[in-house]
Amino acid sequence: MSLVKMPLEGGGELLVESVDGQGSIPVGGSRVVQASETVQKAMGSIRSAAEAVLGELRAMEKPPSKVNVQFGIKVTGEANLAVAKSAGEANFNVTIEWNGVDES
Repeated sequence: MSLVKMPLEGGGELLVESVDGQGSIPVGGSRVVQASETVQKAMGSIRSAAEAVLGELRAMEKPPSKVNVQFGIKVTGEANLAVAKSAGEANFNVTIEWNGVDES
């Protein structure tokens, strides 16, 4: 297990538990890695990904009444945020719903 110190823009830091790419724990216990970017900057790229998915769905000819986009976030060994993987592939769970849409 690694601990990642991620600075906050307003001061202070967030300590996040992380696992390396192979899921192994370093010999001798945990270690602390200093992140190179703030939590806010790292979350900006995650926000951009969510906005891109939502933008495409809202641009549909008959946009859905409700959209739910869900994905996991992990902190990598390089102290970056990434979309969590499931079964070896990055995943997004997208649920879209139409209420009272005329089918004609």
